[in-house]
Amino acid sequence: MTSKGSYVEFRDALRAFESGWDRDRYESGNISDAQLTQWAGGPVTEFFPNYSSWGDLTDQEWDAMSYQSTNSLGFVGYQFGEALLIDLGYYDDDKFYGNGESTNTWDGAWTGKNGVNSLDELKTKAAQEVAIQEAFGHNLKIIQNGLAQQGKTLDDFLGTTTTYNDNGTQVTVELTLTGIMAAAHLRGAFGTLNLLLNGAVSNDEYGTSILRYVDQFGGYDGPSVDEAIEFFESRITGDEGLGTPDGGGPDPVDPDPTPTPDPDAGDGFSNGAITKENADVVVTWSWGATRIVTDFDPAQDTLFIDWFSAEQLEIEEAEQGLVLSVGANNQTLTLQGLTFADLVPTNINALDASLRAELVSLTDTTEPGDGDDHGDGDGHGGMDGTMTTITLTSGNQTVDGFDITKDMVHIEGGITAERLQIFEESGDALGLTTRIVVTDSAGAILSTTILKGVALSDLTLSNFSIAEQSALNEVASVIGTSITDPGDGLGYGVVYDSDGSNPPVITGETVEGGARYRADVNADDIIGFDPAQDQLDFGGTSVHGMIVTKTPAGEIAIDSPWSAQLQVVKGVGFEAVTIDSFGVVGNEHLRQDMGGVVSWEQGVGPRNADTVYVRSHEYGVQEVVNDFDPSTQKISFLYFGTRERLSVEDTDGGLVISSLPTGQSVTLVGVELADLVPGRVEFHHDQVMEDNLEVPFGFDQNDVTLVDRTVLLTPTAPAGDTTDGYQTRTGDMGGGTNPGDTDGGTDPGNGDGEPGSGDEIQFVEGTQDRVEVTWDWASEITILGFDPEEDVIDFNALAAENVSIREADGDLLIEVLGNGGNITTLNGIQAEDLTLRSLTAEDWNEITDPGGALIQQLVALDFSLG
Repeated sequence: MTSKGSYVEFRDALRAFESGWDRDRYESGNISDAQLTQWAGGPVTEFFPNYSSWGDLTDQEWDAMSYQSTNSLGFVGYQFGEALLIDLGYYDDDKFYGNGESTNTWDGAWTGKNGVNSLDELKTKAAQEVAIQEAFGHNLKIIQNGLAQQGKTLDDFLGTTTTYNDNGTQVTVELTLTGIMAAAHLRGAFGTLNLLLNGAVSNDEYGTSILRYVDQFGGYDGPSVDEAIEFFESRITGDEGLGTPDGGGPDPVDPDPTPTPDPDAGDGFSNGAITKENADVVVTWSWGATRIVTDFDPAQDTLFIDWFSAEQLEIEEAEQGLVLSVGANNQTLTLQGLTFADLVPTNINALDASLRAELVSLTDTTEPGDGDDHGDGDGHGGMDGTMTTITLTSGNQTVDGFDITKDMVHIEGGITAERLQIFEESGDALGLTTRIVVTDSAGAILSTTILKGVALSDLTLSNFSIAEQSALNEVASVIGTSITDPGDGLGYGVVYDSDGSNPPVITGETVEGGARYRADVNADDIIGFDPAQDQLDFGGTSVHGMIVTKTPAGEIAIDSPWSAQLQVVKGVGFEAVTIDSFGVVGNEHLRQDMGGVVSWEQGVGPRNADTVYVRSHEYGVQEVVNDFDPSTQKISFLYFGTRERLSVEDTDGGLVISSLPTGQSVTLVGVELADLVPGRVEFHHDQVMEDNLEVPFGFDQNDVTLVDRTVLLTPTAPAGDTTDGYQTRTGDMGGGTNPGDTDGGTDPGNGDGEPGSGDEIQFVEGTQDRVEVTWDWASEITILGFDPEEDVIDFNALAAENVSIREADGDLLIEVLGNGGNITTLNGIQAEDLTLRSLTAEDWNEITDPGGALIQQLVALDFSLG
C-alpha cells in the first residue's frame, strides 16, 4: 500500500474527523457554522472578535479550535473521555461516563501528569498530542497481550486483506497499524481485539463502524508496535487506573504507624489495628500489578484492603485460590490455596463499608436449606434476579455486578433489530463490557446500557426478555444462540430421552421424604416420579429459558422456549399432581405461567362462554373457532404459559394465534387482525406491562384489558417475594389505537373530527396555525402551506428522545418514536427554514431549549440558532 502520509498527518486526519473541525468537509458544506459553534461552546466572535464566520480562521487558529472541540457527550478534541484519561493517568473520578454518568462531566480530580491540571489545560496541542500517542501504545499493549494468549501477534494481521460482515454488508479492508490504532481509539482495545480474533464488527455511540476507521485511517506512516508501546510505558506515573491522584485512597487515621495487630480487635473485616504499614499483605491501587502470595496463613497473617468499593474490587474463589482483582486497574492479587471459608474477619481490615458487607456475604457459611439461599452457581440457584429494562425513552445506564445466572435485560416493544446494537467492548476504565445501544429510526443513539464484566459469550437467551421478534433474532445471532424453527407451523416433535447419558439430578429431599428433581431441559427424562412425595426443583430459572408444557400423551414436560429440547416427567400428567409438586419457584413470571397451565389443566379459574382462552402449553392442539364476534366476544391469555414466540397472523383461513415450541394455535375463522378491539383482548398485568405480549397484535399496552389472576393456582414463592396479577383495568373498547386499522380513515372510536392516518391538512395563509406533535398511534399527517414566519410546531409533552427529525424529498419529517409509525410531514419545508420561534411545547417542557437534543438534531440539518 502506498503511504497516505506521515505519522503527524495521520494524527491530523484523525483529529479533524474526531473533533469535527475538518476544513475540507466545512468548505464542501458538510459541516456548518452552527455545528462548529456548538462544538466550540460559543460563537466565533467569542474567540475571535474580528471574525464573522469560522471560515475566517487561519489554519493555525483552526487547528487550535480542534483541540477545544467538545461534543454532546463531553468528549474533547481527539474525543478524549474521562475513562481513557483515567487509564492514562491524567484524571480520576468515582463516577464518570459509562460508570454512573450519562456524559463526561469532568468533575473529578486531575493528577498533573504532563502539566495537565484542568480541562482547559487538556484542550491544548501540547497535552493532546502526547496523550493520543500514549493512548495508541496503551491500546496496542492490550491487543498484543490478547493476541499472545491465542498464540498470535499483530504481525500475523498487518498487511493482510480481510472481508468482514458489517450489518449484512460484506466489507473488505486492509489491516495496517495506523488503521488498527484508529480503530482501537474508536472502539477500545478489546473491541479491536474482538475484530481481529472473531471478526466482530462494532459501532460507537454515534453508529460509526470500526471498519470505517480501519480503512479511512489505515496506510499512514507510523512507529512500530514496540515503539508505540514504549512511548506509553515510558510515561507511566503510577496514577494510571482508578484511584485518587496519588495512587491510593486516603489512609485511615493511624496515630501509631507500626502497632501490633490485635486479633481480638474489630469485627466484620474492620480491624483498625491493621494498617497499610504493618499488614502482612496490602491491597492498594497499583496499576497493572499482578501478585501471587503463596504462603498467606489466614489464622496468623493480616490483610489490609485500601479504599476499594465492592463494585471496584472483585473477589472470587478460583482453582488457584482467592483472587482479588480490579479489572479497571489491570490489577490482581491471588492468595494461593485459600477459600472464602479460610478467611478470619479479625485479621482483615477493609476500609470501604460496601466491600466489608461483600466479604461478610461471601464468607457466610450458612447451610443451604436454612432460609438463606445463595444459589448454587449453575443457573438454578438464586431467586432474587434483577431486571434491567430498556425502552425507547430510557436513559443511559450501567449495570455493575450483572449475574448471568439470574439477572435479565428486558427490551420493550418498539425496539426492533434496526434500532438495536449489541456488542462487546473493553479497553477503557470499565474493563470488559457488553453494550446494548438503542437508536432512533435515523440511526441517532437514544441510549446505551452497559453490562460491566460481562462478555457476549457469557449471555444466553435466558438473560433476555424481548418484545420484538426481529430484536430477539438479532440478540440471538450476536450471542451465538440458535433459535430453531420446526418449519411446519405445528411445533416441535416430542422426543423422549432416557438413555442414561445425562440422568436427572436429585437436588435434595422433600418434607415427605421424596426426591427433589432438578428441572433441566438438557437432562434425561424423569422416570419414577411419585406425585405423593416428589417435587420438581426450578430454583431461580427464568421463564425466558424454561416453561412447562404437556405432551400429546398428557405428560408434564419441562421445555425450552427456543428449541426442541425438553425433559418429560414420564407417565405423570397434570391431573396427578398438586401445585406443591412444583416446589418453590424463584422466578415470578415462571410462577405465573406455570400456575396458569396447572390451573387450566385442573379446571381452576374462569371459563366464560363469550371468551376464547388462548393457551400455549399443549402439543398437537390446533383449535378452530367458526363464529367468533370481535365486537362482543373476548380473547383471553389468562392461561397462556410462555412469554416468547407468540405469533398473530392474518391467513386465508382467518386470524391465527399460535406459539412455539408446542405449535398450539387457535384460528378465528373470518376474522382479521384489524377487526379486534384492544379492550376485548385480556392479559394479566405482567404479561403486557413487563413482557409486552400485546406487541404481536400491534396494540398499545395501555389499551388492552388486565384481568385478575389471583384466582389461579400459583407455585410457592421464596420467602418475602410476591406474585403480581391482582392489578385489573378495563381497556379501550373503541379500538382507537389499533394499528391494524390501515384503511386510511379515522379511528373507529375517535369521533372528534381529528385527522386520521394519511390525511393532508392545508394551513391558511395569514393565520397562525399549529402542528400538534403528540402520542397519536400510527398517525400519518402531511401539512401543506406551513409558514415558518407565523405557524408553530407544538411538541406538547414529548421528550427529545421520543422524537426523530429528518429531511426527505424536500420535506421535513417529524417522527414520534415507538408509536406505530407516527409521522408528521411538513411539505416543502427544510430545517433551515425554521427558527426557534417556530417551535413550542408545554411551559414546563425543555424539549425546545437551544442546547437540547432536539435542537441538535435540527442543527445537524442546517437549522440556525441565530
